Amino acid sequence: MTIILDSHYTIGQLHLFCQDYACQGLEPYPYVILADGCSAAPDSDVGARLLALNARRLLPWFVAAATDEVGRRACHWRLGRRIVRRAARQAREMGADSVLDATLLVAWCDGDTVYVHLYGDGCLVARRADGGMVAIQVEYAGNAPYYLSYLLDRERWALYQVAIGDPLTAQSVGYVNEAGTTTRQERFDAPLVFSFALNTFPTVAVATDGLQSFVSAGTSERLSVLDVAREMLDFNRSQDHFVKRRLRELLLEYSRELVFNLDDLGVGIFARME
Repeated sequence: MTIILDSHYTIGQLHLFCQDYACQGLEPYPYVILADGCSAAPDSDVGARLLALNARRLLPWFVAAATDEVGRRACHWRLGRRIVRRAARQAREMGADSVLDATLLVAWCDGDTVYVHLYGDGCLVARRADGGMVAIQVEYAGNAPYYLSYLLDRERWALYQVAIGDPLTAQSVGYVNEAGTTTRQERFDAPLVFSFALNTFPTVAVATDGLQSFVSAGTSERLSVLDVAREMLDFNRSQDHFVKRRLRELLLEYSRELVFNLDDLGVGIFARME
C-alpha cells in the first residue's frame, strides 16, 4: 500500500492577497500543514507561514504524542504553545509582533491512519471506499476562531472569552453526511483532535474554512461543503501535483457557472493507493 498526498492554496475573490498557506512533506511521516491568517489582522499571511513552518519543525513531537487519542488531547495545547512561542520570537526579530492571528491545521499519516490537530476553524472531509462521504466543520461564535496567539497574552485571552458570549458553547463541531448535519457545542478551548482509519476512509482531505465559502453569483446561495468536496476529490491519482491541478480545474469549471470561493482556500489530501 502506498500513500500519496498533495496540497495547494489559492486566493479568495474578496481578498487582495492570499492569507492561507500550505506545506507538505514525507518525513518523519507524510504530512500536510495548513494555516489561515485572519483577514482583519495586518500581515497575518506572514503569521500563517511562521506558524506552519514551526509546526513542521515540531512535527516529531506531534507524532510522538499519537499513541492514542487521550494522549493527543492531553498534549494538544502544550504542542500549540511551543509552536506559537517559537513563532512569536521570530516575529519580534522581524519587528512584526502582532501577526500571529491565524488558524493552524497539522495532519500526518502513519500508513494506517490520518491524524489531525486543529487550532481554530477549518474543515475535514473523508470518503469511504463506496464513495460515501462525511465532513467535519469547525466554527466559532461570532466567526471568531480561537487563535494560538491568545495563549501569548492573558488580557487578550480574557477579552476573547467576553467577546464570544458563553465560552462553554463557543466552539461548534458539525458532522455532515448525505443524511444531514449534527452539531455539538464545546468549550472554546476544547482540544480539536481527529483521526481517520484509511481502511475505512481511503481518501482524507483537510482544508481551511474557504472550502465553505463557495457561492453562486446567480442565486447568492452557498454551495454545500459535501458538493464542493465531492468535486474536489475527483482527481487523477496518477498525476503529479494532483491537488494543485484539480483545484485549478475546479475553480475554472465553477467560474463558468458563476460560482466563486469568496475566502482564501487551502487544501491537502491523503489518498491510499493499493
